[in-house]
Amino acid sequence: MLLASAVVVWEWLNEHGRWRPYSPAVSHHIEAVARAGPRAGGSVVLGQADSRLAPYIIDLQSMHQFRQDNR
Repeated sequence: MLLASAVVVWEWLNEHGRWRPYSPAVSHHIEAVARAGPRAGGSVVLGQADSRLAPYIIDLQSMHQFRQDNR
């Protein structure tokens, strides 16, 4: 049973091999896109939740984060 007060935290792996949490707003955005399913296009544009993350997208199929200008 999922409680109404449950919190989902998404994280990313930094260059030092440490997991770092996204902000609550970004985690909420990722979760909303993931729940929308295929109609969301299969990727999350992080800049829609935090302008500092504008270059980054998450491919939900592979569960990888990419920098758009390095893809």
